[in-house]
Amino acid sequence: MLPTFEKLLTNSGESFRCFNRNTIRTSTRWHHHPECEITYVEKGTGTRLIGDHIGTYRNGDLVFCGSDLPHTWMSDEYRDQKYDLHPAIVIQFHPDFLGHDFFNVAEFEAIKTFMERGRRGVQFPRPFADELGEKMGSIIQLTGPQRLLGLLTCLSQMATFEKPIYLASEGYALHADSHAQTRIQKVCDYITRNLTNADLDHPTIASIANMEGAAFSRFFRKSTGRTFVQYVNELRIGLACRLLVDSDLSILDICMKTGFNNVSNFNRRFREIRNVTPREYRRLYQNAMEQNVSIS
Repeated sequence: MLPTFEKLLTNSGESFRCFNRNTIRTSTRWHHHPECEITYVEKGTGTRLIGDHIGTYRNGDLVFCGSDLPHTWMSDEYRDQKYDLHPAIVIQFHPDFLGHDFFNVAEFEAIKTFMERGRRGVQFPRPFADELGEKMGSIIQLTGPQRLLGLLTCLSQMATFEKPIYLASEGYALHADSHAQTRIQKVCDYITRNLTNADLDHPTIASIANMEGAAFSRFFRKSTGRTFVQYVNELRIGLACRLLVDSDLSILDICMKTGFNNVSNFNRRFREIRNVTPREYRRLYQNAMEQNVSIS
């Protein structure tokens, strides 16, 4: 199912949105918007879908969604009801709401990097989540410069948090918008552009890096934490996940469109990475979409 586009409007005198979800009587489904979003669930349980991630949430769940990342939260308590009244603090802001170059200065380098990586969705554990959620709640009552400073403080704390949990796979939203011209960036960009080519192989990529095979293997693993094969398979499975939920293509067609040479290999790699078959994964999403209630 394709995510719907949601147009967000700020109130007069405000540059970003901040509200408690239990005050909003709207029914939102699987959707995306150019604004980044921070959601803190004070109390509630349910299913959380972020890109190709399917997970559960409970009290104290804190997640950052980057620009245009499809997402939805579906409440257990309010399932099958027209509206939910989940207490959840939500902040939504456009990446350029302070100007195109605002986050390009040295002082905001960590925040800029965090927002780029946030295109996969980022979850934070408690008690950090509860601490930040309290700050988010206070922003609702603030006005003027203090309101903006409150948001920047939250972003700074998330950007410097060690070992956050990334939700969607790297391959779900393929992008190559970094201006970093490092060797590994060039290699990864080449892989992204040629991901669906079944002939993409280790010797070709090693030559792109201008390295011998064994040296390239060590370099690639050190840079990405994965072997070349693992990295490519993860990206391809991420792309397959997008096609499984955004199209009606057959499993065979998706196999071929994501660079796998046969269905058996595709199914095997998919299960290794997702712990379900492609068919089961599609069914999980379809079942989740049939639920009627979400909190964001």
